[in-house]
Amino acid sequence: MSEQAKHYLILKNDANERCILLTPISPYTTKPSNPEILYDGGEHAILYRTPTDTIILDYYPENEREYLKSAHEILVVEYNTTTNQPTEEYTAKISIVKSIPDITKNLEIINK
Repeated sequence: MSEQAKHYLILKNDANERCILLTPISPYTTKPSNPEILYDGGEHAILYRTPTDTIILDYYPENEREYLKSAHEILVVEYNTTTNQPTEEYTAKISIVKSIPDITKNLEIINK
């Protein structure tokens, strides 16, 4: 299944490390397995939570793109806005590719 995350946050700590905070309308039903982000340096990235469960990180902030291109991994936190609690926390490997694949044919929009 593919989803589009239109609302997410990029957090930065004092050590200049980043975290992607996802805020889906309802918690995901699957557990992350070998999470990986594919990124081509442009406006969008794809988070593979599992080999078949993907999230499009739409309009990745321009001022954060260089960091994403140079990092090897990034912390991802999935946050339940109803309970105000994190539901999952994991490190996703970052892979730089020439172009990200088009996964929009099975797209569900989250955070409308």
